[in-house]
Amino acid sequence: MRFTKGNNHIGHYIVLILILGSGFFMTVLASPNKQLQMVAIVMTTFFYIAWGILHHLINHDLTAKIVIEYVLIGSFGLSAIFFLLKGGLGL
Repeated sequence: MRFTKGNNHIGHYIVLILILGSGFFMTVLASPNKQLQMVAIVMTTFFYIAWGILHHLINHDLTAKIVIEYVLIGSFGLSAIFFLLKGGLGL
């Protein structure tokens, strides 16, 4: 199968979907246990950041700006989920 320039990253994105999907699945499975949910979310965030850095490293376009971006987006997602798990907004 030949890949065109637009879809040669499909394998990378399949791995990303697997990382995020398995993180969601593990979080749902750990539902009554908030601490175990946080472990699953922290691990998902770690693998998301590692995936992003590795993806750009393989494509030879890794810069400090990209690393900071993945760390900030991961931290933002982690803090938002933490806020919700701790009963944020009283919901």
